[in-house]
Formats: sequence, structure tokens, C-alpha cells
Amino acid sequence: MRLVRLVVALLLTYSAAACSATTTSAPTESTATPGKAEPCTTISGFTCTTLRVPLDHRKPDGEQLELPVAAADNADAPRGVLLMLTGGPGQPGVALVPQVRPYLDPAVLSEYRLVMFDQRGTGTNGINCPELQRAVGGSDFLTPPADAVDACARVFGPRIDFYGTPDTVEDIELLRRSLGADRLTLDGTSYGSFTAAQYGLKYPDHVRSLVLDSVVPHRGFDPFSIDLMNHTADVLTATCRRDPACTTDPVADLAWLVRHGELDGAPLNGTDLIESLAILSLNSVNPSFDGIPKVLHDARNADTAALKELIQRATSLGAGHDELSAGLHLATLCSDLRFPWSAADPPAERVAALESAVRALDDARLHPYDVRTARNQLAIEGCLRWPSTRSSAYPAAQELLPRTLILHGSNDLFCPLSWAEWERDHARQAQLVVVPGSGHGVQGNRTDPTGRAQVRAFLLG
Repeated sequence: MRLVRLVVALLLTYSAAACSATTTSAPTESTATPGKAEPCTTISGFTCTTLRVPLDHRKPDGEQLELPVAAADNADAPRGVLLMLTGGPGQPGVALVPQVRPYLDPAVLSEYRLVMFDQRGTGTNGINCPELQRAVGGSDFLTPPADAVDACARVFGPRIDFYGTPDTVEDIELLRRSLGADRLTLDGTSYGSFTAAQYGLKYPDHVRSLVLDSVVPHRGFDPFSIDLMNHTADVLTATCRRDPACTTDPVADLAWLVRHGELDGAPLNGTDLIESLAILSLNSVNPSFDGIPKVLHDARNADTAALKELIQRATSLGAGHDELSAGLHLATLCSDLRFPWSAADPPAERVAALESAVRALDDARLHPYDVRTARNQLAIEGCLRWPSTRSSAYPAAQELLPRTLILHGSNDLFCPLSWAEWERDHARQAQLVVVPGSGHGVQGNRTDPTGRAQVRAFLLG
């Protein structure tokens, strides 16, 4: 789930399955306390403040979190607040205002008051798990070392159960009240689309409209990423068909590499391959996938130089916790997703439940990847050890009520097109715009203005 994964790239994720009996909704009397407002030193035309919210929304007077907020100075904008939601989970908001603002037409910025905030656990003062950050950076897929997962859980300590999406939804509601806005327009990319949809389901009367870019469906998805793996085959096949010089089968080549490939004498890791190809779908890199079939075919024939360069270049490693917090990322995944085990299960029972689910997987369903790749992904391996006992609870409503614009790129290898189609079918008055050749984060596409034009027409219509 990631806002264009903006500078590093979300992700990912989410299960909106049945509510856990251990979780309750935030009480309506919960309040937030705004901090001192002053001009943002690095963002012209914006006022910066902090929003104090309860760590546990069931205990409004308990431990508090301070969330940085940046709001445009046109507080009297005729169409109210436009809240841009970042991805990951784990990306900040305030620091990304300069990158996000150019996505929006000047007329939109005049009609709406642009607001961004650092969701709980993100930003400079967010969750920092140094070992996990070094091992997986901002990745959705790389296998996390067990010791790094355990060390990160200790960083959270007793706060570990309060970083699911429903906690952020309640923070957004308190932000709305602090801004004095009756209704919000929400624009979220990747994981931000999931957060926006969850807020819309919980508080439909306080939503004017939704823009969902590179959709994570509000029902969630299989943590083994089967849909995503299958979509890789579709994208590679379409890439080859578009290029007259492509005479190979990139899907077969990728499948062979996943199962038999080596790099510098060591077996290739399927999670490295799925990570590298997914990052290529970011619009700022190479959403066209031109040249990738040749890279895969050459590697299958023992010329691995280009593939090695691809894996080294297209990686989430090196992202700092203030760009995308690996700790917050894992904590939210482990709360939001539904796994073969229950959050309350002891470790031995979790392992048994996982291995039973893995035995039911079939390489053919994961083509061109395999069961090993599915089993070793960050969410599966990380959350298997994660000691949280609380699962996110979601609203009973399963159909989005407000006006909804859905944007999706055909070459998105973080979020398959089928997710956007499902979201369209579960929203009233929804319009789905698919941009051929675009990757993850349609509004951030540097060469195709379709996404920005669609947002302008929708928000000003």
C-alpha cells in the first residue's frame, strides 16, 4: 500500500473482514486538542500545528499522541477541506506537501483548503525500528529477519495494539472537528485510498466526495498476494505484445528465474524479484516496463548483469523511518490484515495454521511466482511473530456512499486492476478511470496528465 510511494513508494494492504470482539469504536465524545498554530517554515501559504489525540480512543483522557498538521491558509475556501492521505502505511504527510501540491490544479487549490497530516507513527518523531528499517526499508515484500521483528515489537511495547487503520480513522474525525469542517473531501493513494474508504464507511455524513488512486479495496485482500502475482503476468505479457522486437516469453522467463535462477552463485529470492518489478511500476521510474522482457530472458540464459543492476536499483532499502516507517508499516499490516491464524493464537498455533494454509497453495495459482515467494513475504513472516493481540475492527457498511472517483494504472504492480474494479462495484456513483500504461499513483504520472485532469473535473464539477 504508498502515496505514489511518493518518494520511496505503500502499499499495501488491507483486510476489511469481520470485526474483532476485542475492539470497540471510539466514543463520540472523544476530543482532540490543537497545538499552537504558526506559519510553516518550509511550506509557503500553509499554517503548521499539532493535533493531540488519544493513543487509545476508548480512553480519551489517557496517553496522548501529537500529530503534525499542515493546512493551507485559505480557511474560507468555498468547497471546504481537501484532505490528502499518504500511503505505506508509514508515510508522513506534512513533509510531502511540496510534492503533492503540484498534482492539483490551481483552481482546485483555490476552491479547496488543502490539508495534510502525519498519521500516527509516521514522520520524524514516528516509530523508528532501526534494525527492521535497515533490513526492509519501505518494502512491502522483502522477508524481515526474525530478530529485527522482535526488536521492533519491543520498540512499541504496550502501545503495540493502537496502530491499525481504525485508529487513524478516528484521528481523522478529530482532525475534521478541529478544522471546523462539516464535511471532508478525501484524496488517498494506495494505502491512503484504503484509509479514505474506511473513513467514508464509518462517517458517510461527514464526507463530500472521495478520490481513490491506485486502490487497495476496502474489503482487504489475501496476504499471500495471489492477485498481485497473477497481475504481473498480465503486465509482462502486454509489454511484450506492444514491442515488435520482443520475441521471448517474459512470464515463462520470470517463472524460471523464481524457481531456478541464481545471482552471484546464490539462489534468486522471489521476494527480491517481486519487489524490483513492483517498484518499476512507480510512475517516476519506468511504468512502461520497456526492456524488462530482455532483462529477464538474458538472466535466464546466464547473463545476469542487467538483472543484478535492476534489483540493486529498484529497491526500497535505504528509506529512512521519516520517509516510510518500517515499524509502523508492519504494525498496521499485522492489525489490519486477516491471516490464517488468529491474533490471539500462541506462536505454535500460528505456525501450524500457516503451514496448513501454505500446503493448500498451488504454484499454478501464483504463476509466475511460487509458494516459497508467497510464504516469505514481509506481511506473512513479520506478522507471524508480531505479538499484538488486537485485530482491526471495520464498519459494518460495505458500500461507499459518497461520490467516488477511482483512478488506476494498467501497469500497477502494487495494486492490481481487479482491486479497482471491485471498489467501483462496491461504491455508489463511482467512476473508474483506467490510464493505459500508467503505474502506481496515477495523479503523480509525470508524462500523462490524465489523472490530474480527471481529479480537476471531478472536484470542480
